[in-house]
Amino acid sequence: MEKGIKRGTISSGENLLHKSVNFLREVKLEAKKITWAQRKQVLMTSLMVIFLSLFIGAYLGILDLIYNFILSLMVK
Repeated sequence: MEKGIKRGTISSGENLLHKSVNFLREVKLEAKKITWAQRKQVLMTSLMVIFLSLFIGAYLGILDLIYNFILSLMVK
């Protein structure tokens, strides 16, 4: 007889499959309890994040150009 497996019990492979199926069922039940945001709200917040990221990137890029220019004048 193999170690860890007793006669008359579910084999470890079947036990893992059973646990996996139960886990996925519980995930499905929990997902039904979630209050999802409205499509419009998700779209607006996503656009705000994109716009803010572009704005900050442009701001930092301009600062980088200014500092580069100032440093190049100082090094000459």
